[in-house]
Amino acid sequence: MLLLILFSYIIPFDSPIMDNIEYLQIKGLVDIPTIRPYEMEWFVSQIDELLINDIEFNETDKKIISSFSPLLIKNEDFAYLIHTKGEYQRIPEYYCGFVDFSAGGQLTNNIRYAQAIRFQYASEIDSFGPKPWNDFQTYLTEGLVKFNVGKIKFDIGRRNFLLGPGDENDLLLSLAPQGYDGFLLFIPGRYYEFYNIFSILDASLNRYISIHRLGLNIKGFLKLGFSEAILFGGTLEPLYLNPFLPYYFAQWGIDKNDNIMWCFDLQVSLFNSIIYGEFLIDDYMYEDDPYPNKLAYKLGFKSLIFNNLLLKANYTRVDKWVYTHKISINTYECNGYPLGFPLGNDVDKLFFSAKFMNKYGLYPGLIIDYTRKGEGSIFLPYEQEGGDWNPPFPSGIVEKKLEVKFGLEYILRHNFYIEADVGKRYWTNYGHISGDDKDEMLFNISLWMVL
Repeated sequence: MLLLILFSYIIPFDSPIMDNIEYLQIKGLVDIPTIRPYEMEWFVSQIDELLINDIEFNETDKKIISSFSPLLIKNEDFAYLIHTKGEYQRIPEYYCGFVDFSAGGQLTNNIRYAQAIRFQYASEIDSFGPKPWNDFQTYLTEGLVKFNVGKIKFDIGRRNFLLGPGDENDLLLSLAPQGYDGFLLFIPGRYYEFYNIFSILDASLNRYISIHRLGLNIKGFLKLGFSEAILFGGTLEPLYLNPFLPYYFAQWGIDKNDNIMWCFDLQVSLFNSIIYGEFLIDDYMYEDDPYPNKLAYKLGFKSLIFNNLLLKANYTRVDKWVYTHKISINTYECNGYPLGFPLGNDVDKLFFSAKFMNKYGLYPGLIIDYTRKGEGSIFLPYEQEGGDWNPPFPSGIVEKKLEVKFGLEYILRHNFYIEADVGKRYWTNYGHISGDDKDEMLFNISLWMVL
């Protein structure tokens, strides 16, 4: 089997095939890129290489790979991908249905295009999403033109980003409801990779973010990277559009006070397991100043036990005042959402999941999710709040949430996925009100169709 790799659009990050991709990654059969969501160009080439190399697979491997069939049988000149989902949640009652349509093609030998749109109908309107019409909302999630010059890739337009080794979120840049408008530059090497992202966060307020990342990539074993981000507003600073200049020294040289983040990431693959971590520096006091350090970190692992049991666990901690800035326009957010860790600051989160993958396509699983959220906010910087610059963590009255869910997923003929889970949620100090404790039963069922 040999495919012409012309597909240019992105696979939706909430697609039901994501755990199947991670299964192949942990086994060392595919190399997941640093920037996600996954492009079809990358995905098809990885699967195609597995098929033409005549690798010996076990029965579970074959079932996993066969689940990608709807993504591989496409026209080479113009291709599309459709995801539909219907979901019902019992407590609190919520129902939702959406259709994702992604498409792309080739204009010339070196120029391609891609676009994606989501039509959603839900019982509860997404207040941060696009303007609704009769409970319908239309998300323009992707629209870009892709230029290839040798190995160098340059995308301009709208697309989404998850930057780092985390499963569903990262400390420096996480997914946005409608993606990011700007450009992406990617320069790959044999053992290194260089990324540059620029996005317009709010054109009316002249708010922008620029990120570059230099990484070492020894495929199949080690990934090591350093990323630097700068968020600035008020006016467009051309100096920050140069991806090869250090933003810290560039800001210092022109005497500006913009919001700079440094992030170090590491990923090691050994014995059907992946260990990863991130360390974010927002501010660090290398002098003895009465000002808080603003740090965050994430540690996690993914492993396959006996080639069937997919285990995932991670712990994230974000100190108080991370993502804040004394100049409000430079707060590390977009449309009310934190750009980094989705829960903001003054928070930690412990996550564990287990899923039994097998040749029958019937996957039972367990999820445990524990969160502690202090009273800190990314919109209240230390310069305004004051007080103890080394407060207890988490601070104030801490809201705690524990969720335990048992789930079952069934793959029906490669195109249909049925998912159901039941569990319980426990709240302590709900809404940061001392003594307001409660618990809720959880029930969720959903049906996916992939075409």
